[in-house]
This record gives sequence, C-alpha cells and structure tokens, in this order.
Amino acid sequence: GRADAHPSVASAAADTSSRGGPATDWICVAAARDVLVVDDNDRHLDILSTILSSVGHDVETCGSGADALRRLDMRHYDVVVLDLVMPEVSGVVVAQQMRSLTLNQNTPVVICTANMTIARRQLADMPGIAAIIAKPIDTANLLLAVARAPVRDRERDRRSDQIRI
Repeated sequence: GRADAHPSVASAAADTSSRGGPATDWICVAAARDVLVVDDNDRHLDILSTILSSVGHDVETCGSGADALRRLDMRHYDVVVLDLVMPEVSGVVVAQQMRSLTLNQNTPVVICTANMTIARRQLADMPGIAAIIAKPIDTANLLLAVARAPVRDRERDRRSDQIRI
C-alpha cells in the first residue's frame, strides 16, 4: 500500500455509500492533538503522518528512538505514536525512559507493531501505553487509538509559578 491507498477521513465520511447509512466506521476528531510519530521507516512515517494530519492533528515525525527522546525532553506532546522495533533505541526503551522526562511523564503512547504477541508480553505492565495496534496500520484503529488516548490538563500552556526575588 502506498500512502494514497489510505483514504482521507474527510472523503470517507462524505461518502455515505450506496448502503444508505452514514460511514459509521469513521470518526471525527473532537480536538486536534500534538502528536509525535516515531518510526525508523520513512514510508511508515509518511503514512502515519498523512493519516493523522488529514483529520487535523498537529504531527511531528522523527526517525529514531534517540531523536524521539531528545524531542520528548524539549516539548510536551499530547500523544506519542511509537514503532516498537527500531535499531539502537527501541520503542520499549523510549516508552520506559520518557516516564522520567518532566514534560512527557504522563503522555500516552500508542504502540505500532507487526508482532502483537511479543508487544503485549513486553508492554503488559508498562504505564502509559494507551493502545497497541497492528501493522500494517488500519486507518480507523490508528485514529481511534489517538482519539481515545487520555489527555492531561493543558498545564503546558501556563508558565511555571516561579517567584523571582
């Protein structure tokens, strides 16, 4: 599947189909989210980014676990979509280490993997995993996982309450 093999949600939702009913398997995004997508495969990054941005999410992509940890240390994201198997710094390591980063301690993670069995075993007790979705990515599953991920208060928009003396 090429990136254009994934229909945009807008066109799918507009097509009420010949069955006569609305396209109930598509969702509308209630609120745009800041999403970091991490995958070492450029094609996958492109597909995931296209799907998420087509419904209004603000998407940033990066191609390695090490780069993801640098970004997660610099700014807050509402959701992280994370490939499990990457060279050097794996998705498991990113998911574990981001819990010690102040800005993204509680940021929910959506894991993408080709091996659901291993993923469920590796991530069974890990905090912050909002969903595990299978590759190849199903558009509706991805959008639902991101939409359902819990969002913390928008504390990031407020300056810290430091007192200057």
